[in-house]
Amino acid sequence: MFEGFRKLYAGEKVFSRQLALFSICGIVGLFNALVSLDKLALAEVTLIQKCAFLFLWILFAFFLTGYETLFLHERHIPEIDMNSLKLVLSKTLLFVFLFSIPLGIIAMFFPKYTSVAFFIEICLSVPLTMLQAGFSYQFQDCDAGMLFVKFGIKEYFMFIFKRLWIIILSYLSTYILVFMIFFIAGLVIALMYRGDLTSIGFIISANQTLITKLSNFIAGIFLMYFLTIGTLVWDYDVIKTYEK
Repeated sequence: MFEGFRKLYAGEKVFSRQLALFSICGIVGLFNALVSLDKLALAEVTLIQKCAFLFLWILFAFFLTGYETLFLHERHIPEIDMNSLKLVLSKTLLFVFLFSIPLGIIAMFFPKYTSVAFFIEICLSVPLTMLQAGFSYQFQDCDAGMLFVKFGIKEYFMFIFKRLWIIILSYLSTYILVFMIFFIAGLVIALMYRGDLTSIGFIISANQTLITKLSNFIAGIFLMYFLTIGTLVWDYDVIKTYEK
């Protein structure tokens, strides 16, 4: 899996392409954080706003379906352009994309069933990615099922485990990063007030809601980015396992 990670951070224009990908993930992550604040009763999200975010999320899923396939084809981080969207209009990728729509609706409007949607997404992730990987070689629908010839039950559960592990690592990396940001901010405040615990405690208490919202937004941005990068690395591992 480290080979896939290296492919994402090497090559021409890697910084500008990573920055563009981070920006797109950041926008979706901000809206996702806003919805999570609504669940924590720290912000009010209207039905219209939820519908707007669902549309944004579906558009992101549409883009990511093509972007993943381009990455599997080019074997380096692709340029963000219309090619990612045009690819999804093929029969195979449109079929893969359509599975994400009901899962997004459940996560947005029926939060009680989010865990069920997550379980379904994990179970479907392997066969759907195999379709993308097969299609990525020549962008031909007839090639989409080629990976199914080689993979069996053992490989299926192996990739399920790796997918779960990547999700755990993404959350862990996000929490560590957010902790480091606020830890450094705390040190700066402590130096500014020369270690006056009373003043520091008052500032934290007075801005508790603001700190919670800010940490949620930062976490939402980086979590979406880490999950996207993790998905691309996992996709690469699927196709390289087939080739080996």
